[in-house]
Amino acid sequence: MIYEAISEGVEEDIAQITHKVMLILAIATSIDAMAAGFTLNLLEVNPIVACGIIGVTTFIFSLVGVFIGARSGTWLESKAELLGGIILIIIGLKFLVF
Repeated sequence: MIYEAISEGVEEDIAQITHKVMLILAIATSIDAMAAGFTLNLLEVNPIVACGIIGVTTFIFSLVGVFIGARSGTWLESKAELLGGIILIIIGLKFLVF
């Protein structure tokens, strides 16, 4: 995300996503979801309740993101990508350190 925010012309490369790339992305996302599912078994929580909380939270954040994106237009685009990349790095470092 940070690379996309500071680079020019990356959007044209992204626009040329093929079915093969989409399949690879789908597999990567499924592996991530599978890891989260395995982790739920290690916790002492009701998996149905946990899935409900995850689903509602994802829906709310996605909906807020759509509204912010629609209102901000293109003037926030590169700043949002940069901020998102920085936040993901911070989250990754937090998991690595703690």
